[in-house]
Amino acid sequence: MAAPMARGGGRTVEGGLRERSKARRLGNIRRAARELFVEKGYDATTTRAIAKRAGVGLGTLFTYAADKRDLLFLIFNDELIELAAQAFAQSSSAPALVDRLVAVFHDFYAYFTRQPNLARFLLRELTFYTHGPEARRFQAHRDRIVAGVAAVVARARAEGIIVAAGDDRLVARAIFDIYSAEVRRWLADDQNEPNLAHGLTALRRVLQVLVDGLQPRR
Repeated sequence: MAAPMARGGGRTVEGGLRERSKARRLGNIRRAARELFVEKGYDATTTRAIAKRAGVGLGTLFTYAADKRDLLFLIFNDELIELAAQAFAQSSSAPALVDRLVAVFHDFYAYFTRQPNLARFLLRELTFYTHGPEARRFQAHRDRIVAGVAAVVARARAEGIIVAAGDDRLVARAIFDIYSAEVRRWLADDQNEPNLAHGLTALRRVLQVLVDGLQPRR
């Protein structure tokens, strides 16, 4: 009986070492990609340079990301997924829907403020790009944000704050599209250090147009 237990224990230890080694390589790749994108810019950085700084071969690099774009998503995904979870867990009870929405998007704006150049690269490369495992994770993350916004809209509807003809998911898509356009405009307009307050004020104004609608007041 002792021999099988030893073999089983050996496999467990070996599996644990493999997982730790994999996590270490992933961390090295993520850190190398971030450093080089910041130092040299996204366009001037090569996957070969990232692999060299991370201390891995190109073949190993491509087991974690499909290409350079996927490496860009790799940098952001885990942080943005965690950020979204926190944003919706701390849902606002403000009396106006716009205030609740701005509270949700505030943390995303603040996150991009801390690393505007990388954020610009990310938003530029995101358009029409769905290839690669990390890109698909980013798309799934976007869908979760829309679902979270739909829950905020549904709650506002249930409380009588808004009355909307469309379903909550459709309204949430419109809200997310506004956010996506406004965050790009904000980052593009201020090429140095984006002003968080200015960005949120502009977002609030456009969201207010959506919430108010274009019908005349009665």
